Amino acid sequence: MGMLFSRIKSAPAEGLLLLCTLVTLVYSLNFMFASACYVTGGEGCFSLLNNGTTSADAGWGMGAPEFAFNGLLMFGLLMSNLLILNEGAKGKWTIMLPVLIGFVVGTVVLWTMWDDIGASEAPRFVTPIVTLAYAAAYYLLMAEDEVNDGLSDFSVGLGVKDPVSIVGLLLVIATGAFYVVRQLVNPESLIEAINAGDLADGLGAPPEVTVAFSGALLIPYVLWAALILTQGAKGMWPVAHPPLFAFMAVVVANYFAFVFGPVREFSEQNQMDAMAGPMTLLIFLVVYLRLRDEGIEEGMTFSGEPSDSRGFDFMFTCVVVMVSFGYFLVNMLS
Repeated sequence: MGMLFSRIKSAPAEGLLLLCTLVTLVYSLNFMFASACYVTGGEGCFSLLNNGTTSADAGWGMGAPEFAFNGLLMFGLLMSNLLILNEGAKGKWTIMLPVLIGFVVGTVVLWTMWDDIGASEAPRFVTPIVTLAYAAAYYLLMAEDEVNDGLSDFSVGLGVKDPVSIVGLLLVIATGAFYVVRQLVNPESLIEAINAGDLADGLGAPPEVTVAFSGALLIPYVLWAALILTQGAKGMWPVAHPPLFAFMAVVVANYFAFVFGPVREFSEQNQMDAMAGPMTLLIFLVVYLRLRDEGIEEGMTFSGEPSDSRGFDFMFTCVVVMVSFGYFLVNMLS
């Protein structure tokens, strides 16, 4: 029996998942709400973590918006961890395998693309530790927790029936795959399109490794959408919910950034990138609502108890309010 979460049977697996959840929570919140403070070494501001740079270092003030985006993607991964802990691991290979692939690619990125710009190297060591912990948790969950339930039925095909949802998922997958490849293979193209702003606000152009790490974090989202498309919508609510929360957080963060600033001067490429998040949320939300008729919420639970569409709508609204309040509070206090 698990230590804190009764629906996880393996205590060691629960401990490892809790470790991954705690680390993801700290980095996610820090990047979401204090990315500028992080990249300026905590100078004159408060953050849970900072990159240890000073104004004399090459990495000082570089890439706060990109770190913020990474934090938003981590927020979705955080929600996926909490979902497993709260609802149990049975059949959750659909969540864990895409996340594990993203972690592995992220580790490779950090160790092959890292530049010495004076920033703390903590992420280079934290990421592989979290990756190993997550992989070990997945292995331990294979036994009595039955994390691989349904994996033997995996097949590549077209599982979704609704034509509008098919088109929507294909758009999400294509958009995500485009950014994954672009950020991993050619991060320079994104950096060159950036009009750098005031370094004191963290608006310098990001290092290549930061952009490439965004590509690694996007991989689970592309794979989650692909799983829904190929395996069918029935009972896929655990796969659909984490990206819904992440895309929502991206939209909220963009809104507050535009209202309160500071922001960089946008190029045409930046405008396209800024529109991608809200458009993805809109498309994915429409897909999710249409797939309710195909049973995407079949078997949905909250704390192990049966739940329904109204229950999820209420929870989603509560998270939107909490995230919005967090950004409002941070901007009012800064």
